[in-house]
Amino acid sequence: MKTWLLWRLRLLLSTLLLSAALQPAWSAPTAETARLGLYMKIARDLNRSDVRTALEVWTEELTRKFQVPSEVRFYSDIDALRHDFDTGQVNLVIADAMTFVRHFKPEELALGFTAKLPNSASLLLLGRPGGGGVSQLAGKTIARLDDDEVSSTYLDTLCLRRSGKECAALRVTFVPVPNNHQAVTRLLFKQVDFALVNQHGYETAVELNPQLRKAGELVEKLSFETQFFGFFSSRITPEFQRFALRTIDTMHLEPRGRQMLDVFKTERVTLAEPIVLKPFYQLEREYRELKAEARRKERKP
Repeated sequence: MKTWLLWRLRLLLSTLLLSAALQPAWSAPTAETARLGLYMKIARDLNRSDVRTALEVWTEELTRKFQVPSEVRFYSDIDALRHDFDTGQVNLVIADAMTFVRHFKPEELALGFTAKLPNSASLLLLGRPGGGGVSQLAGKTIARLDDDEVSSTYLDTLCLRRSGKECAALRVTFVPVPNNHQAVTRLLFKQVDFALVNQHGYETAVELNPQLRKAGELVEKLSFETQFFGFFSSRITPEFQRFALRTIDTMHLEPRGRQMLDVFKTERVTLAEPIVLKPFYQLEREYRELKAEARRKERKP
């Protein structure tokens, strides 16, 4: 009887030890908390109530299921977000590329994530066939996404690069549109001379209406993969960064994660380092240098 009992105890102990060995180490490696700050500007074309609910639910999932201590805040004021980042109330910022470029230094940012799109998000400047390209921008009309800083900065950079003047001085008229589909449609019907669109949005529009591919020809291109990111503060330990972000690549397999991705209209997210912001920092630097040079020339007698 004692032998049988001893055998059962050994079997139970072995089972418990094996089970413990097979379980992932869920406990956080440090006492840090992931404090997310979402800049609501990236939700411009989305239902903001759905965005808030989805991110709150995912934060709860991170805390409950994946043992990542998490909380989230929402911001419409970039100065308030910057203040809370400086004081540690936020240590993971979710925003668009130009917000990072204009309000955060590269060395302040660390490991994070980005949307993985089926196509590149590169900016494509399309012009009417035979329209003369960017050398003929003066006095022309350009359809572009409304309130999109990458688009406006890129177009002014093109004007400065080609003529030494900003687009306003060349009497270029911008026609703001809510989406890429409308921009290409306006070009197709000759309502504008150019359309500046994101490649992924352009490809989606063409899938819905193949005739739109005849709307214009490629004039200029600014290459990048996406312009929406989330980055940890570099003050957070690398160990906690990796621990908190370990679910990113499989997020689309989780019901709650899938819900949030659907709200943000993206299929996947993937890990990203701040180096992916390089094209945007380069664009901003070129824009400022060309603008400063144009102002110097204006002041000369």
